[in-house]
Amino acid sequence: MKNFLVLLCLLCAGMIVSCSKSDKVNPSPQDILNKKISDILPQQYIDTLAKLGLVVNQGTTPPNVEGAFRIAPLVLKNSNIKTDYAGQVFHDASVKFFEQSTNDFGIKLVGKYFLNAADTSITTAISGSGNNFTVYGKVKSVSADKTKYAYFGILLSGTKDGTTLKNVTYGIINIDNSHGTGIFINEGQGRVAYDKDGVSESINFDAVSSFKNGERVFLTTPFKP
Repeated sequence: MKNFLVLLCLLCAGMIVSCSKSDKVNPSPQDILNKKISDILPQQYIDTLAKLGLVVNQGTTPPNVEGAFRIAPLVLKNSNIKTDYAGQVFHDASVKFFEQSTNDFGIKLVGKYFLNAADTSITTAISGSGNNFTVYGKVKSVSADKTKYAYFGILLSGTKDGTTLKNVTYGIINIDNSHGTGIFINEGQGRVAYDKDGVSESINFDAVSSFKNGERVFLTTPFKP
């Protein structure tokens, strides 16, 4: 009986190890998506933007959002930045999504006036289901004199409707200010804004890029309240 129990324990342990290895070899779509998002920005910053009113669309079957869109008029929804105020209007923004992948939930993003005159995500992911989506991006913003920089998370949520996007909201948040003190908003500070008329129409988009070592170098004074 004792030998039987020992054998049973060994079999159970073997099954657990086998399942663990199987999960690593064949991760689920949700596991792949979770890993990709966590590599972009910590969950605590997503939670902060959610508390500020950004709806995060979950799921592993997002719509194809490839294309370029104008997001305007852009109005503040909520913020934890003291200098922001209710009804604040921001510069019209535009975004281009391309190279969306259904295998690893990757997507590329270039934008204008989310942070500066030109924004490019270093790494990006997309989640959602049906026609609803959320895009997660990480952007490096460099000071005008190139001596300081900070990393920002950018999240955009909305609904794909034919050739347009509807009810777009976007959030920005400083996720790493260790090399940007005095230039940028503080780490953990962010805001959520929305397209007031509810429709972000399709546009022709030609992003002007300036790259160094594969990363975007911003062409204007970096974002600061």
